Amino acid sequence: MRDAIEFETWDVFTDRRFAGNPLAVIFDSDGLDDETMLAITREFDYSESVFVMAAVSGDADARLRIFTPGGELPFAGHPTVGAACAIARRRQRGGRLDLDLDAGRFPVTVLVDGAAVAAEFDNPNLPRVICEGPDPDRIEAALELPAGSVDRQRHRPRRAGAGIDFVYARASIDAVRSARLDSAAWRALEIDDECGVLLYAGVEGQPSGSNWHVRMFAPHIGVPEDPATGSAAAALPAQLLAAGDLSDGSHEWTVEQGVEMGRPSMIRVRFEIEDGAITRLRVGGSAVAVMDGRLSLSA
Repeated sequence: MRDAIEFETWDVFTDRRFAGNPLAVIFDSDGLDDETMLAITREFDYSESVFVMAAVSGDADARLRIFTPGGELPFAGHPTVGAACAIARRRQRGGRLDLDLDAGRFPVTVLVDGAAVAAEFDNPNLPRVICEGPDPDRIEAALELPAGSVDRQRHRPRRAGAGIDFVYARASIDAVRSARLDSAAWRALEIDDECGVLLYAGVEGQPSGSNWHVRMFAPHIGVPEDPATGSAAAALPAQLLAAGDLSDGSHEWTVEQGVEMGRPSMIRVRFEIEDGAITRLRVGGSAVAVMDGRLSLSA
């Protein structure tokens, strides 16, 4: 094993430092074993770290592996955006990158304009509803919400995903803002096969300019609350389509997250619907480089 490895940290889904979702990007990670990558992830203690490796297929620009403190994920939004921005800046190029993740090939368009960097990926995994979600009473208990806070009608809880699955639950903006984890009640949700719970409220017309205000909780994978979850925002259209709120055509949303954590984030979601089905999905946002250095690997 090498003695040291280079890394950068980025704040993702924001255009200013110390906001958004912090990410560790570890370069030239070929040869690191799973145990070492997990240990590095826990050392940084961010919601996720991403390991950049040489592409397996010749037409890709890199392979990414993504870890939370609880283990590996096949896909996550802010590591994909952040890694693309870091790779583009390191290689001094913008335009298209093709990144291989366990969840597929992700074409990413990167814009580099001086210190400003932004990226948007096409998700090969189109949003879809998998099944009904947990009983609303159990979600309310897990998030310390008053009885009746979670929608039980068209927006009732569902499991949906776009490369990785979440439980989606709608509540009022006041309920979303006041949610707090109850660890014992969370364990009773028994959602080990899902990445977490996305609690969402519509805020269109508010001063922030966002369409949705969301919070994502996932203590079972080592992320009590996430400042920005691009993979959860990616499948939100499936929940809204199932609720009967979307029509054919082009749609563009801004999803705000992380406000309650003091890490405000803005996630851009663009998608197409044809004949009642989602046919294309893109997720993106800005990112800002924060730190760089060398991580010691030897004893």
